[in-house]
Amino acid sequence: MSSTERLLLVGALLTAGLGPLAAQVSLPTPIEIQSVERAGPPRPLNGQVLFSFLPDRPSRPVRLVGASFEHERFAVFHPYVRNANGVFVLLLEVPEGVDSLTYRIAVDGLWTHDPANPQRVEDPSGVVFSTYGLEGMPPRSLISPEVHPGGNVTFRFRGQPGRFVSLIGEFNRWDPFWEPMPEVPGQPGPNQPSLYEVTLRLPPGPHYYVFSVDGERVPDPLNVELTEDQEGYRVSTFRVPARTAAAP
Repeated sequence: MSSTERLLLVGALLTAGLGPLAAQVSLPTPIEIQSVERAGPPRPLNGQVLFSFLPDRPSRPVRLVGASFEHERFAVFHPYVRNANGVFVLLLEVPEGVDSLTYRIAVDGLWTHDPANPQRVEDPSGVVFSTYGLEGMPPRSLISPEVHPGGNVTFRFRGQPGRFVSLIGEFNRWDPFWEPMPEVPGQPGPNQPSLYEVTLRLPPGPHYYVFSVDGERVPDPLNVELTEDQEGYRVSTFRVPARTAAAP
């Protein structure tokens, strides 16, 4: 991608308005994220990449931080969320086949490189981009939910054999019998849990769900994105991206 294309895409994001995107993101709550106390370079976390940002002037409040990436042609804005220590964090799912990340961050609408990441490149027009290599990054052995092209989503749960597991969420009115998750055929080895799985088609946008395991509500252990429902229960959340129109 040329420097002109990069600047046009970044400018389009800036003029599109970033506030509504940030309002749709919930705070991930694993201990590794909540315990971040200072900004640092990107690092792998459970097969994903963790980014962090901390304002250098605490007296000047920051409202919105986000990043855009070259492998997405800078067409997607990924908002950070603020943890309990005031650090803005982003946990990014990296698509297969991507061996490095080139990106810029926006702080209250002003685009810049990542100040916590010393790895940078400069294009011919003088624009500085942050980079992060993915060589040696450990693979994520099991993904849930896995969003496929077209809107199909696969949910996976590991548990003891012979359990009744179902998927419940806002998309099936939280009905524990609407979407059972069959046990994947094949006997597990000694002391090994079984895999339960179901795939369904969901519309674009945010979704909220848990698993029902023999009647007990369990957030998805493989999904670090958590929030609370209206009654204060912890639920897993994710987003199905908008579908792109087919070329004429």
